[in-house]
Amino acid sequence: MNRAFTLIEMLIAILLTAIVFTYLYATLNNVRANHGRYEKAVEGVSDAERIFSMLQADLTQSRDAPQIVHEAGFDRFSVTTAHSVYGIARPWVHYYISRKDLALIRVEADRPIDFSRSGYIGDINGTYLFADRLAEGCSSLRISANGSKLDLLLRCRQIPPIVISLYKGDR
Repeated sequence: MNRAFTLIEMLIAILLTAIVFTYLYATLNNVRANHGRYEKAVEGVSDAERIFSMLQADLTQSRDAPQIVHEAGFDRFSVTTAHSVYGIARPWVHYYISRKDLALIRVEADRPIDFSRSGYIGDINGTYLFADRLAEGCSSLRISANGSKLDLLLRCRQIPPIVISLYKGDR
């Protein structure tokens, strides 16, 4: 006597297979969505680490106290430092937040930059400027010097807040 699957047994097997694949698809889709979120979080942390290490190198290798300009909303500061990304010997490094783009900008130049002149791109003697956009969506940049202590706070949308406190012994 030949024994075969009945139609009901086949339908039950197909139904169970469909249920297993539905749960498997939902699980894989959830893992893929979480992977995207984790990837963005890791990207933000690595950007924050890069900005933190650049700020720390510029400030700890500075020759003198930073020149700080307090403006409505954002501070701007400049410092002469031994740290150069572009091979300038004793560069002036300027940090500010662009009002138009709300982006943190780092400018490395061989001379101080006059930010009060509109359209300033260097003087006739040939100032070398290198500008880098470090982060976007920045809501605050605050720096204060109090005696031997220097405090810096940077908040941007895509990275965790950066807080730096340096003491005279660190600089």
